[in-house]
Amino acid sequence: MSLQEARFLALAGHQVTLITTRASFIKPSEYFSHFVKNNPKVKVEYITLPIELRWIYLEVPGQRWIRWDYESLYVGRLAFVYFLKNKFDLLLVHNYLDSIAVPPDQKSILYLHGYPPMSNYLHELLSVIPSIFIADSLLIKEKWQNLVNLTGIRVATNGIDTLFFQPQPKKKFKYDVLYLGRLIKTKGVTYLIEAMAELRTLPDLRLAIAGCGPELNNLKSLADKLGVKKRISFLGYIKDQALPKLYNSSAICVFPSYDREGILTTMLEAAACGRPIITTSACSMSEFLRDDYNGLLVKPKSSSAIAQAIKKLYRQPVVAAKLGRQARKSIEQQWSWEKKIKKMEKIYAQVISRH
Repeated sequence: MSLQEARFLALAGHQVTLITTRASFIKPSEYFSHFVKNNPKVKVEYITLPIELRWIYLEVPGQRWIRWDYESLYVGRLAFVYFLKNKFDLLLVHNYLDSIAVPPDQKSILYLHGYPPMSNYLHELLSVIPSIFIADSLLIKEKWQNLVNLTGIRVATNGIDTLFFQPQPKKKFKYDVLYLGRLIKTKGVTYLIEAMAELRTLPDLRLAIAGCGPELNNLKSLADKLGVKKRISFLGYIKDQALPKLYNSSAICVFPSYDREGILTTMLEAAACGRPIITTSACSMSEFLRDDYNGLLVKPKSSSAIAQAIKKLYRQPVVAAKLGRQARKSIEQQWSWEKKIKKMEKIYAQVISRH
């Protein structure tokens, strides 16, 4: 489960245990350390990794998917032994290959986040292990059904902490446009930078790109090549505690993903902060965003479409503010963790009660 789901399940009175790894060669993330310190109701159990697995962690995550598969394979074998000795009512798994850690006598749910470009025999082989599957969007459910012919997939979208992510008092915006997320090709940041080049009639327009990833140097080179380097700030990694301030310091948030995405958590966070959003009609974003109601939907892989949408909101702040208010309202009505947890509880109870 996500850390926030664990937190809200624990707050709802459930006994929640996070199983994770530790080793001398792994430094816990600041976010995880902060979570453990501030959520004592969530129990944390550690599987200690031997030094022989250090080679897996020498590669930075996010470059090659096989790096995650290596980790799932080797750590999964250790986790299998752990779960043979420690029984739980339900195991929640978030990576397909992690299913190998589930003993045959224990019930489990595999969460489907995104989808692969094509299926292989491994997907079909592992599909027999989980008790049920949960997709975090309707599109992802449909993709997996077509790829592997999975049946009985439930849909349960992510929630948002509406107290942590919320609008802050109005002040002068530090950034005109913000992108926040991993810097990988399918996020479409290339098209956002190209859009900045098309918006030369707005010379004061400033873009902030927050996040890390393998495309960072390519994006910087593209900005330099197109002559917009001075109008773009690459902020790097942003600490989670600083996210609400960053969203609220930005006039417009743009998420130009075009492939293999669920409903972007960053988009929901920005919406909870009352920010006007521009995103594409690809992937699962339209399951939250309604065009011209709580944001703007544009054609994927189109720098000109992104440019026109930015120009509209930049020149019409009243329209932008209205979209931002509607985005916050949408989050409050259907996307808070308190509402999402109630749906999760029903699904989990149904799986646990099965013989």
